[in-house]
Amino acid sequence: MPLPHRPPPPPPPPDSVRVLAGPGRADLTEQRSRFLAFALAVPDQDAARSAIAALRREYHDARHVCSAWRVGAPPPPREHRHDDGEPSGTAGEPILAVLRKADVTNALVVVVRYFGGVKLGTGGLARAYGEAAALALADAKSADLPLGRVYTLEFPYALRHAVATIVEGRGGRPCAEAYGVAVVWDVWLPHSGCPGFSEAVAQGTGGLVVPRPREP
Repeated sequence: MPLPHRPPPPPPPPDSVRVLAGPGRADLTEQRSRFLAFALAVPDQDAARSAIAALRREYHDARHVCSAWRVGAPPPPREHRHDDGEPSGTAGEPILAVLRKADVTNALVVVVRYFGGVKLGTGGLARAYGEAAALALADAKSADLPLGRVYTLEFPYALRHAVATIVEGRGGRPCAEAYGVAVVWDVWLPHSGCPGFSEAVAQGTGGLVVPRPREP
C-alpha cells in the first residue's frame, strides 16, 4: 500500500532580509510621458498605503499613480501591486518584478505617470514602468535586517561563562541584562541558532537553566 503523500516541510526562516534603509527617486521620460518613481522604506502594509495616498495627494494632477510593495519576512513576503487604470499587468507587475529581482522587503515603489500624448502600447508601458522602478530602487540605500528570536534565561552567577559560551557559539548576544540575586538575560539568536538551543543550554548547565522563548 503506498504511503500517503506528505508535503515537504516549509523552508526555515532566514537569518536576515534585505530592506530599504533610505529613499530613492528617479525621473524618466519616454515618448513625452514622464515617469516619476519613488522607492520608500515601509514597515507594513498600512504604512505603504499611507505613503501612496500622500504621493497621490501631492501629484493629484497626474494621470496614473501605480505601485507595488513587499513587506514582512519570507517565506514569502506579502506582496501587492496596483495598475491604477493602466492596462492590466503593464504597471504594478513590472514594478513588483523589480522588487522581487532585488530580493528586498519592507519596500514600496510608486511610479507617477504624466501622459505625454503618445500611446506607448502594453510592451512600452511595462518597460517604462519597470525601468523607472529600477532606477528609483538603485538610488535608494539598502541594508540587511537580522532576523531571529529572543529567549529569557535566569541563572546563578557561577554559570554566566557557560551560558555566554553557548549563546555566542550560536551567533547570539544578550540584548537585556539584569543582575540581582541571580542573573537574568534576554538573549537574541539568529533563526539558524534556535534549533536545539534549549537542549544545549540544559546540557551545558546540568539542567539548571531552562530558556524561555519570547513571543516573536
